[in-house]
Amino acid sequence: MNRAALLLLIGIAWPLRAEPLDRVEAMDFLVQSACFDEADRPLRGRLPFELGCDQRRPMRQGEVLAWRKTDWPGTAHAAAQPEGYMASDAVLGRFAGQEAAIQTFDVGGGSLAFGRLDPMDGGQVAVLGPLGADFVVTQDGGKPSRLQWFLSPDCRPGAAPAAGWLIFGPDVPRGLWAQRVARLRIADAPDACPTAFDSALTRWRRETMRLPVRFHDDARPREVKMDVIVSEHYGGATIADAWHLERFWHARGLGMVRWERWDQAAHVPRTPERAAWFAETGRCGSVPFSTAPGPGWAMVDCRSWTNFRRPRPNENLRPIPWPP
Repeated sequence: MNRAALLLLIGIAWPLRAEPLDRVEAMDFLVQSACFDEADRPLRGRLPFELGCDQRRPMRQGEVLAWRKTDWPGTAHAAAQPEGYMASDAVLGRFAGQEAAIQTFDVGGGSLAFGRLDPMDGGQVAVLGPLGADFVVTQDGGKPSRLQWFLSPDCRPGAAPAAGWLIFGPDVPRGLWAQRVARLRIADAPDACPTAFDSALTRWRRETMRLPVRFHDDARPREVKMDVIVSEHYGGATIADAWHLERFWHARGLGMVRWERWDQAAHVPRTPERAAWFAETGRCGSVPFSTAPGPGWAMVDCRSWTNFRRPRPNENLRPIPWPP
């Protein structure tokens, strides 16, 4: 009897080997898809995980959206604000001369409006290369109207931006983590090449899991089985050295559906208090792989973009015009 068969016999699962992803498959985890009928007509409001979505393709920059995903509202706001606080559309487009997944952060509620580019809005851009998928630029409400470039040591003035924030490598295993220490530094321009770089342990894996979903017009929670790449970005070369962690769930056909921020209490002040406050909001429930990487770690922020919006009759949903 071989070792794999013996382990299965005694109840220990043998981890599956890494699966190489081609460009089309890799991009399928980074952007959201529209469903089409047999005549190649888009099915408005149909989600890739719903019955009748036998054909689909990535939504593209400039197209009307077949559906939109927003984050879950907190329990205190669920009735009055079922659409949540942030829409996040992820479409296939071009950026800095190359194919890219362009994801928007569209904040709504109060004086801010969905579908309008406000100062608190932003997004992020992911690109594919021979070493995997990387974020190359981002903009968030913490730094309004400012693009932040994630650059690697491959940065050269006058060349295309050298993306530095690793999401996942070209091979994505099931049943275990793959990992690599990425080198990156934030810059104010795509060719403002840094002279020093930070280390970021990055881990990724692919799993089939059930995630909670809801709809704006039907708040009843339910779970849907999804094909997901989970990615972890640590603020250090090792977990022991890291002060913070950002964790991402990229679901096939949907794009990024969840983001978490974890801090290490030994290094970041008031981590327990911030974690307790956030837990009380009820914005993010428990999902597979949402666990502390070790003692002293606590989740201090999270968004779960599995709150789906179908277009109303005669309504055309479009992403905000980002990047500006």
